[in-house]
This record gives sequence, C-alpha cells and structure tokens, in this order.
Amino acid sequence: MVKLLKPTPLIPLAIYKIKDPDGIERFRVVFSLSDLLDVPLTSMKIIEIQNRYRNLIDECKKQLKVIQSSRKNRGNPILKWQLAKKIKDFLKYIENNGFYFSNAAKSLSRDLGISIRQINYLIEFVETYGDIGMIYKEISWDKYKEILDIKDKALQKECVGKILKGELKTREDIRRFKKRLRKI
Repeated sequence: MVKLLKPTPLIPLAIYKIKDPDGIERFRVVFSLSDLLDVPLTSMKIIEIQNRYRNLIDECKKQLKVIQSSRKNRGNPILKWQLAKKIKDFLKYIENNGFYFSNAAKSLSRDLGISIRQINYLIEFVETYGDIGMIYKEISWDKYKEILDIKDKALQKECVGKILKGELKTREDIRRFKKRLRKI
C-alpha cells in the first residue's frame, strides 16, 4: 500500500522596499515569525528570492520602457504578454519553492509604477493566453482587457472571432457585446 503524503502548505512571503541607514533602497523578503519557526529557511534561499525579485523588476522596467516608447507599442498585446510572462514565471518560481507571494500585486505595482489593476490584468492575460501564439497582434491591449472581463471562455473566443472579422471594431462595440451577453 502506497502512503500518500500531504502536500506541504505554501508559506506566505511579502516583499517590501526599505531604505537602509546608508540611504540605499533595497528589497526585503519578509515571513511571519510562526512560519519561520515551523519551517527552517536558509538565508541563501531568502537572498536568492530577493535577487530574483530585483532582477524581475529590472527586466520588467526595461520592457515597460519599450512599451511606453511609442503609441504603437503601448497597445501591442505581444509586448504586454511578454511582460506578463516574466511576472507569472517569477510567481511560479516562488510557488515551486514552497511559498506564495502574499503582496504580489501591491509590491509589483509599487516597484513597477503601474496600477494594481494593471498587474492583475497582466497576470490574468498570461493565465488565459498561456502561449504567445494565442495572441493576435491585430487586437489591441485595451481590447484584450475588455475580453478578459468576459468570464466564459467560449464567449471570449466568440468575441475574439468577431473582432478579427471586423464585427467588433471599438472598445465600445465590445462593451455592447458584453452588455448583450449579460441580458441573456
């Protein structure tokens, strides 16, 4: 008889930006005291998480500069997907190491200078469209955000199809489509 092990619960961590006495801003990973007493953590693991987070922020800021460099890039869903993938990969790394990032949206918003709502859209975008090949460059980022508000996957696909056929041309058209769905 095979004995099944209970999965180890994920340990919450938070990342804060602090200013050291020398005036340098740094990221610090924080755990609750009770979690630290329950699970021995090595300082190397904490340092690794902090370093990976700093690298994530640096990479995302570079990607955001590219996105914000022109009007064409601001609406480019491929660039947004690439940004979202970096974030999702970091969250997956945290999870694979037995933790969950309890203040993820708040920390990322603070450190990237974009809203919590945008962070949440990015995460939902990459979770919904897990492969870059699923993204249509012809559909702008703003339209994808409207599509993400449709919770039924089949209706999302229908909306994408209507956009690609030219039946839904503006965000207002998409909103009317969603409004009709709510009445059904």
